[in-house]
Amino acid sequence: MPPYRRAYTTHERSPDAHSVRARTDYAPALLVVWLAFWMAACDASADRAAAAGGPASGGTLVIAGPTDLDHANPLVSADGWTQEINRFLLFLPLVRYDQDLSLEPLLAESWVMHGDTAVTFRLRHDVYWHDGRQTTAHDVRFTFEAATDTAVAHPSAGWFADWLTVEVVDSFTVRAHFRPHADPLNGAALLPIAPAHLLDTIPPAQLRAAAFNRAPIGNGPFRFVSQQPGDRWVLEANPDFPAALGGRPHLDRIVWRVIPDRQAQLAELLTGNADVVLIPPAEQFSELAARPGLRGIVRPSFKYAFVGWNGLRGPFGDARVRRALTMAIDRTEILQALRDGNGTLAAAPVHPNHWAWDPALEPLPFDTVAARALLAEAGLRDRDGDGAIESTDGQALSFELEFQANNDFNRNMAEMIAADLAAIGVRAIPRPIDWNTLVNHVSSPDRDFDAVLMGWEADYRIDLRELFHSASLGGPFQLASYGTAEMDALLDRAALTVDRQAALPLWHEIQRRLRDDQPWTFLYFFPDLILASARVQGLHMDLRGALATLPAWWIAPVMAH
Repeated sequence: MPPYRRAYTTHERSPDAHSVRARTDYAPALLVVWLAFWMAACDASADRAAAAGGPASGGTLVIAGPTDLDHANPLVSADGWTQEINRFLLFLPLVRYDQDLSLEPLLAESWVMHGDTAVTFRLRHDVYWHDGRQTTAHDVRFTFEAATDTAVAHPSAGWFADWLTVEVVDSFTVRAHFRPHADPLNGAALLPIAPAHLLDTIPPAQLRAAAFNRAPIGNGPFRFVSQQPGDRWVLEANPDFPAALGGRPHLDRIVWRVIPDRQAQLAELLTGNADVVLIPPAEQFSELAARPGLRGIVRPSFKYAFVGWNGLRGPFGDARVRRALTMAIDRTEILQALRDGNGTLAAAPVHPNHWAWDPALEPLPFDTVAARALLAEAGLRDRDGDGAIESTDGQALSFELEFQANNDFNRNMAEMIAADLAAIGVRAIPRPIDWNTLVNHVSSPDRDFDAVLMGWEADYRIDLRELFHSASLGGPFQLASYGTAEMDALLDRAALTVDRQAALPLWHEIQRRLRDDQPWTFLYFFPDLILASARVQGLHMDLRGALATLPAWWIAPVMAH
């Protein structure tokens, strides 16, 4: 992970926005003292267990997750955490990325590239669905055909935009044909194979509502046991998982507990009712990670936070206005106050961890004077001396900033953004919206929103066509309704340029144009901040995902004191 830029500047802001830290105390002193002794004992127990030999078998790992899982079906899931569970625990893709982001075999024991237009995969013979049926080439063909079926509406169908056909050569051999394009096997690494014998009779348009999604049958190292909506999912170790792929996991069970509130998650970790917290209070992360019995993990990611502007509404179709609003937001202070400095400012959506990132491209500066000048250039200025920015017809520049409800972190960020914009005479009204309604607002064709605060995770294969290409206007991810002929041409050329050195100048130009046009206000890139109990051993997280190595984790046995 590149070093974070930690330059910290301040400016006056309302008392409410400055009180973020003051509202984060969460435990009485007596409880903290007791927990320190309890965690220290756990630390010593874990150390002795680790010193005694290899991994222990058995035990239940409890993960405090921020949301319920959406669809335990790799063909329709759009939630990032559910996708990780599908990809790493319940199902198997054909290939996977190793720690160095090189491809290695998984369900496919080998593959052969035929130039840059085809690939042949040979499948393993020892992988079975959790109902006892063997995984075959017919499952692979079904999965890829369903993922590219518009009626299924796979959330990342763009992975296979250049794939033409997938044919079954025999029961354990498939051949895919595609147009030449960059990173053609990326989709194969990210799409787990689904069971054709359970899903191919369901009409494609109904897969999203299939009962399978809440009681899946996979072929991965863990299998589904039960789920209670809004409360928990339970998985257990697959005793028949092939030894060549790691064999039976060390853990007996995994429980995903749905705990949206960060302080409640933390309380469960501190009292031993949870082992891993995925979204701890970020502003307290350093202090918490230093406590006995806890381990802090700063996991590098491709994630970034942004404000999406609806280009179909008001002045947001004007790049000068979007650029001005970005420059009026003190993104460095947001990072420092809300994430304890864990992150780096973003110029565009290509992450510093990605080969196509342009290290010479600077983010737009925090500059309220320049922001006011850009607004004036666009015809927006304080016309009556009341401090508010108005259009030529006297209408104040005011809009709603939507964000996911029941999330204090998002609320705090929305309030800080609103305070910054108020300082230049722009009124942003934070509006919490439940997640499903928020997604519908930004993705439906009528685009029923002004601006939205969200996070995004980019892919190993960079492809921004679904986000910023004119051909994607009206699509679920083109929420800004942004597109120019120049950007379209650059995106098309970059996506089809196989050689990375030849593609690099194209991606640098794409990033420069997005930095200048700001269809989204690119706030900052951020790593995942995760807390775990010291009793969890073998825990490793990297760019592939927080749960990528979970089958190798184990629980240190409790030692007598």
